[in-house]
Amino acid sequence: MINLLFGIHNHQPVDNWDSVMSHATEKCYQPFLDVLEAHPKIHAGIHFTGYLLDWLADNHPSTIEQVQRMALSGQLEVLTGGYYEPILAMIPDEDKVGQIQALTHRIHQLIGILPTGMWQAERVWEPHLPKYLAKAGVKYVFLDDVHFNHAGFPDDALLGLYTTEEQGHTLDVLPIRKSLRYKIPFAQPQEIVEELLGLAHHHDGGAAIYFDDGEKFGVWPGTHQWVYKEKWLDKFFNAVEHHPNAIQAVTPSEYIANSKSLGRAYLPSASYSEMLAWALPSEKHSAYEAAVKQASSEQQPFIKAGFWRHFLIKYPEANMLHKKMQRVANKVRQMNSKSAYLAQATQALWKGQSNDVFWHGTFGGLYLTNLRSANYRHLLHAENLADDSNRGKQFFNLEEADIDGDGLPEMIIETHQQNLYLDTDQGGALVEVDYRPSCINLLDTLARRYEPYHDEFDADRKSKIHYDWHRRASLLDHFWAPDTNLDSVSQSTFGEVGNFILEPYQAEKTGSHSITLTRDGAVWDNGVQQPIQVTKTLTVDPKEAATRIKYSIINLSNTPLPLWFAPEFNINLLAPDAPDRYYYTPVTHTPSEAGVVQQETTAVAVAVTERQKLTHPKLQSRGKLSQQTAIGLVDEWQQVDYQLHFSKPTDIWRFPIETTSKSESGIDRVYQSSAIFPNWKFQLEPGTSWDVEILQVLSKP
Repeated sequence: MINLLFGIHNHQPVDNWDSVMSHATEKCYQPFLDVLEAHPKIHAGIHFTGYLLDWLADNHPSTIEQVQRMALSGQLEVLTGGYYEPILAMIPDEDKVGQIQALTHRIHQLIGILPTGMWQAERVWEPHLPKYLAKAGVKYVFLDDVHFNHAGFPDDALLGLYTTEEQGHTLDVLPIRKSLRYKIPFAQPQEIVEELLGLAHHHDGGAAIYFDDGEKFGVWPGTHQWVYKEKWLDKFFNAVEHHPNAIQAVTPSEYIANSKSLGRAYLPSASYSEMLAWALPSEKHSAYEAAVKQASSEQQPFIKAGFWRHFLIKYPEANMLHKKMQRVANKVRQMNSKSAYLAQATQALWKGQSNDVFWHGTFGGLYLTNLRSANYRHLLHAENLADDSNRGKQFFNLEEADIDGDGLPEMIIETHQQNLYLDTDQGGALVEVDYRPSCINLLDTLARRYEPYHDEFDADRKSKIHYDWHRRASLLDHFWAPDTNLDSVSQSTFGEVGNFILEPYQAEKTGSHSITLTRDGAVWDNGVQQPIQVTKTLTVDPKEAATRIKYSIINLSNTPLPLWFAPEFNINLLAPDAPDRYYYTPVTHTPSEAGVVQQETTAVAVAVTERQKLTHPKLQSRGKLSQQTAIGLVDEWQQVDYQLHFSKPTDIWRFPIETTSKSESGIDRVYQSSAIFPNWKFQLEPGTSWDVEILQVLSKP
């Protein structure tokens, strides 16, 4: 007799579209429950992430009632987990315990049972976790057989329950069988049953464990037709029921109650094998695949790929989001325990810990701008509540801190209106611009990078993919080669004659509301490097979301230098073709009429009396504007207006940044930001300087 532990994990990211949630419920979650309930002898496990569970309770209460009915009958066991599906290893310890306990409480509230088993998000495991899972009341967890393989356990020893521990906190672990994960629901039911019968013959009383994404049963392309219309799931359950003396489908708790642990297991940091491969640097992926193919079957279990946390190195944007989460978590911890807003801030923080946007595999994840923006929105909401509680409604904070965790300090400016993060070690660039009244990070961008699956594309598709050699940030100080054009800039193939994009700037606080960034660098001129200095001083308005940026470029050489200066700005307003998001030219009063005060502590916005849309106003448009003194982008849906005003007329080049990634339905070009390049050509004599001021203004439309 073999015990079949069959279960599914159902998940939708925080703030995913209702249409996606409804489609998944109609095509997958509901029909799965209907087929399972029609086979009462098949006992199973199920996990819903908290956001999906709440959505079902609000929109499909009959589904919740069905889960409750099946759970109370003993047919279905509901598992707990992190409420908003975080990677537990990457969030603060207090949140590990808090999120699990919150979902356990919600399941008890809705279903009427107290779960003791847990779904481990993406099966990302680190050895310290048992302590916190045990503190949260978890008795057992599912991990992959590869976790055990990496520790030296052979496959034929993984047909049962093991126990791990950390500092005396024990936890049972059930190893998911990879062969079943690959076959279900794609192989013919009889093929899977034959494998189970073979296991029953050789491992009497053991457990064959399957637990995987529920979306494979109806959401993945073609699976609804296969699983339900062609009745794969019904046939599979029938085939299992046909062998009652050899296969018994039980819930995890039913199995654990009648089984003994096979012994201790100390497991290394790991996830499922595909995730570990995705975490590798993209250029190492082919070498890893070759090593796996060349290894013998006995050697393969010991060829381990990457480490989940390497996603935070592979994608600096994911790292910034993660470190933003950590900073906000610290602020929430500092709130008065009696604050009326503590629970609300904690929930918003937890929503911002949802794992989907911190990594990328075959498709989706980090590349999906709507999901990234949701995490930032919730984190900024939590930050607003925490700062209101800890600092009051009006504050100004300028500090030096290593926010990205690279051992080097960044400069941070925070007011009740905006946050500005400056990476002084990487071009003195602005890497985060938060407009706090609307909870938006306007620099929630993503650079265009090589992904291993790009090699699968045909020649025509490959020719349309372009890669960036730097992050898509703002205040990146380009000096263009003379032959630069819009195509070369948009394709990142232009000549860069300066050395200011990837190099460090020296930062100095030069006033109560000002920071000056300076770099003594060089530009190439006629094959010779000539020294120049770039200084940019940011003066931040303490009351409004306005920043005055004063550039000064000094020729330190003995030679006149022809320069083409183009500071880069990037703005992400999510929807590149929506009519309520567009480029425009601000029509303004003169500075004296608008009350612009040029003081060290003030950068007050000019008064915009009219927005004149560009001829091609959509954010996905590209083109050039000549001799402009201002440009604006507005998002009427998210309620943010972004303006740049220039003290000297400038040409402005613009184009969309679009990444190429795979999705469940094919290949996607995803809008990540609008790149904006004001640019000036000028001759700079030895010992002289060229200056310009740029006013960046954020407001409600």
